[in-house]
Formats: sequence, C-alpha cells, structure tokens
Amino acid sequence: MSDTDMTLSDTPASRTAVPDGFVHDAEHPQIPVPFTAVIGDRRMEGRSLSVTGAVVTGLLPPNAEGGVRPVTLRFDFEGFSTNLYPEVRVLRLGNEADATYELRFTDPTAGHLAPLRYILNSAIAGDLVSIGQMLGYTGPTKVKAQPPKVQRGFAGRAGNGFKRFAILGLSVGLLLVAGQVIHNRVMFSYEGQPVMVSVPGETLRSTAAGQITYVNPDAGAGDVIYSISANSGDFLSVEMPCDCELEPLPDFYEGATILPGTALVKLVEADAGLEARTQISFEGVARMFAGDSAELVLASGDVVPVTVALMQGEAAEPGDTVPADLTLPDNVAATLQPGTTARLRFRRHLLPDWLGGTWKNAGTRIGGAWTALVSDLTEE
Repeated sequence: MSDTDMTLSDTPASRTAVPDGFVHDAEHPQIPVPFTAVIGDRRMEGRSLSVTGAVVTGLLPPNAEGGVRPVTLRFDFEGFSTNLYPEVRVLRLGNEADATYELRFTDPTAGHLAPLRYILNSAIAGDLVSIGQMLGYTGPTKVKAQPPKVQRGFAGRAGNGFKRFAILGLSVGLLLVAGQVIHNRVMFSYEGQPVMVSVPGETLRSTAAGQITYVNPDAGAGDVIYSISANSGDFLSVEMPCDCELEPLPDFYEGATILPGTALVKLVEADAGLEARTQISFEGVARMFAGDSAELVLASGDVVPVTVALMQGEAAEPGDTVPADLTLPDNVAATLQPGTTARLRFRRHLLPDWLGGTWKNAGTRIGGAWTALVSDLTEE
C-alpha cells in the first residue's frame, strides 16, 4: 500500500459526516506534499494533503483524538514559509499502535482554501520540488506579457463612437421619461369623469312611459314636436314652446320606447355658445379649494385653463361626485364642436407665485438669449 492509498477504519469513532458539496469521502485524492502540522504544542510530520483533509504521523496532545482542534499547517520553502490555520477533526488511521491520523477539515471552503489549492495545483503540475521537508518552486516567475493592442481603423472607431452615442441617447431618454412620469404624478391630479362640451339650453323629457308615434325635428313655435302613445291609453302631444332651434337627442325618433324622464330634445338659442359640464370627486373639490388651477385636456392634446363653478344639489357624502360647470375661454370655445369630450385635471403649485413668475421670466430670457446666439452664429 502506498502512502496516499489509505482507508478509514470502520470504527464509529473514526467516522464523521462528509462535508456538504462532496459526493464521497474519497472525491479528492491525497497528494504527497511535505509539511508540518502543529496541534497545541505537538509537531507532527505531514505525509499527504488534499482540499478536504491531511494525513500526519506523530504524537498527539492528550485527548485530541476524535475532537475538533485548530491546527497550523506549515509549508517550508527556500527562504520563507507559509502557514495555514484550518480547523480539523482528528481521526485515527489504522490500529492503535500506528501513530497515523487524518486531520479532516470541518469547513473545507474556509479562508485557507485558496492558498491550499494553489499549493496542491503547483504540486500536481510539477512546479513544486521537495527535498526532504523543504519545498522548491520551479514554476513561472514572470507575468505573461499582454498582447499588443490592435489599432482600430476608421470603421471600428466610428462603430465604437456610434455605440457610445446610442447608449448615451438611451440613458438620456430613460431619464426624460422617468422625469416626465414623476412630474405628472406630483404636479397633476386627473378627474375620472369625462367633460362633455354641449350647447346650453332647456331639455324636454318624456312625462309618461310609452312609445313615440310622431316626431317633427323642424317644428316652429306652436307646432307639435312629438307625440307619445302612453301605456295608460292617453295620447300626449308636446308643442314647441319658443322660437328657437331644436337639437334632437338619441331617443328622439318614431317608434322609440321611452320611460318617464327620458331626454328627447334640447331647445337652444341660435347665438348660444358652448358649455362644459362634468362630475368632480371630493378630492378634486378639495384641491380646487386649496388653490390648484383647473385645466382642460382636449383630445388633440391641447391644454386650456378653465374656471370651475360647483352646481347646487343635494348634500353628498364622501365618495360621491359633485356636478360642476366649466367656463371655457372664448378663443377655445370658438374652435370646439358640440359633443366634444375632454378631461379635467388640477395643477398643483409648488412654488410661490412671485418665485414661479421669476423662474418663468428667467427661462424666457435664457431662451431668448440662446435663440439670438444661434441666429448670430448662423449668419456668420
């Protein structure tokens, strides 16, 4: 039997659990490397070594067998020595007359692993030469020279520059998107109900349930607008109450089945403007009272300031909505058509009015100066 071919005895005292990560206790073979093991005040001669344990011979300290002890593994080179300090479990190999022991590492992946692996790899590669208890290193002592860098041509430099600009552009784009999202979250609060733009006027509603039997969308003052055959057997006719225009609503057609209160037509003046109505949440009302500005976001993306007037109604509870009228600027009302939908939002003012105006004026002056500079450079 060689020095590296050793078998543990079957006695329970010589057995210990294989550390996690190892398939079996002989997965890492013992390499004959000269070293000295020091346990307490006893020096023992090392016979072989692996990443999971060591085999030594010599005299142990009292009561060391079977216990866990710190050990010093000393490797003597020419002019210097290297010490490792693992924690081992001491196990006897062979019979009691044989002073051969296995020092099994309790944590093979501890801090001693890296230098121990380097020593074992050097021994396997033949870079370590042993003379008695001395070790000599015959491996490479110079760092490998780096290959000369290849000079890139114009195409390579252009491609590298394009990649850098692309990464820079994507980074700036992500920052802008994130900044825009944060700005919208902090500055704006959108209402859930849509805003309906319509012509102001009086709405005529059905007074009974039944079916419409006659409609006259061109009725003049005093003419019959529509007739209803009620479920009660009555025949109801409604006359045009004014000399104004008539705007039919969706349920205004012959044969329509209606219920009491169904909106049928809307009476509007010829020169009437537009009105906008919506339902505002309690949170929106609170922001309006806190001084936030109301703005209308149109389908085209344009944003116009509006004035909100709450309508009188029955007392509402938290969670309900409050009806409100929106006053549109004259220049905006002239460009909208009845039936247009929009969205109401409230803008929060983080800066005082005087500071916000100063900041806005400074931005205007900086923008004007930049435009003049670009113009001068273009003319030159």
